[in-house]
Amino acid sequence: MKRTAILLIITAAFLSACTNTKWVRTNVDMQRDFIVTLEQQEEGVIVQQQYEQPYEINLADLEKLMGDLMYTKAVGLTNKKKQNPVFQVVEIERLASVLVDTLAKADANQRIRFTSFNQGKASMFSVPQKTEGVLFVESDGRLNVAFNYINVARQPSETSAIYHNDSRVNPLKIETSDTHILSIDPYADLHKFENGNQAPMWVVVDLKKMKESTIPATVPVIKISEEISPAVVPTTEALGTSVESPAPTQSPEDMLKEDIRNNLKYLKELLDDGLISEKDYDAKKHELLDKIN
Repeated sequence: MKRTAILLIITAAFLSACTNTKWVRTNVDMQRDFIVTLEQQEEGVIVQQQYEQPYEINLADLEKLMGDLMYTKAVGLTNKKKQNPVFQVVEIERLASVLVDTLAKADANQRIRFTSFNQGKASMFSVPQKTEGVLFVESDGRLNVAFNYINVARQPSETSAIYHNDSRVNPLKIETSDTHILSIDPYADLHKFENGNQAPMWVVVDLKKMKESTIPATVPVIKISEEISPAVVPTTEALGTSVESPAPTQSPEDMLKEDIRNNLKYLKELLDDGLISEKDYDAKKHELLDKIN
C-alpha cells in the first residue's frame, strides 16, 4: 500500500513538472507563406536564457546566410543524397527582413521561431513543403539557427502558414536525422553536443567572420595612360578579329521542345528521388510527349 502511494506521488510530481514546463509564444508576423513568433520557456516563471538580445544584424548579412545554407537528405530506395538550398529566393525575400526586425526586439530570454512555406521549383508540379526552426544570438555573439525540419511535405490541411502544425520537438534536442545541414566555410559550423557528436540541423554562425566574407576584395585599377601607351593598344581592326554574329533566335517550336526536354529531365529526377510514383511519371511523360505531336 505504501509502495503504491509513493509511486502515485512520484507520478503526480512528474506530470506536474511536465505540465508546468511550456513554451509561450507571441506572434510577430503571420502571413499566408510564413509565421514568425517570439517564444520563451516557462516553468511557472520565465526560464532565464541570457541570449545576447536584442541584437541588430545587417539585412544583407542575414540574406547571405540564408542563401548559403545547404542541406543533404537521403531519399529514395538507394538513400541517394542530393545537395539542396534550405531556402528559395522568394522565401529569403519575404522572411529575412522580418527576422532582422524580430531579433532587434527580442529580449535575453526569447528565441525566434519561424515557419516558411514554399511550393517547390518545377513549373509543372507544385510540391507543398515547409521549413521550421528557431534562431537566437548567444552571449558570445554567435548566431544559432536550429531546424525542426527542412522542406518536408505539408499536410493537406496546411493550406497556408496560418493553419500549420507546430512541431512539439525542441530543435536543440535533435541528435539524429536523415537531413543534414552543411557547414559554411569559413564562418559557420555545426553545433557540437556535450558528447562530441555534431547536431544534424543546428548551425552556429560566427557573425564577425561572416561579415568579413562579404567584404569584396579591392581590385587594383590600371590606368591606360600610365601603364600602357595608347599607341600599342591593339584594335579589333588591326588584329583582323571578326565580330561574331548574334545567335539566331529560337523558333516557338524549338522553344517548346527545349521546355519539354527540361521538364522530362526534372520528372526523371523526381522519380529517382522517390518523390513521385511510376504511375505519375508515366502519365506526365505521355502528357508532355503529346504536345510535340
